[in-house]
Amino acid sequence: MGTMKYVGLLDGSGDVWGVMIPDAPGVHGGGATPEEAIADATSALSEVAAMMAAEGSPIANPRPLPIVLADQSVIDHVAFCGATTVMIPLLSDA
Repeated sequence: MGTMKYVGLLDGSGDVWGVMIPDAPGVHGGGATPEEAIADATSALSEVAAMMAAEGSPIANPRPLPIVLADQSVIDHVAFCGATTVMIPLLSDA
């Protein structure tokens, strides 16, 4: 099975950037550059997924990009923040 990838919404400017993952509520990343924010979100997603798996409640599978982009909360976030989509891989130690 390939690496699962989640849609992330990247927004920011200057040295303040953030990524939120609509299919993983509460999972965010941040950094001084877009690359740092994406790396932080990737790490956060992996940590949350590992914690959930250890508790016997695996993380939900990601929705396809067109489905995420049709979600009204995502439409609103993109309109408000000018966010762009990025793909966040779910990395595991397995």
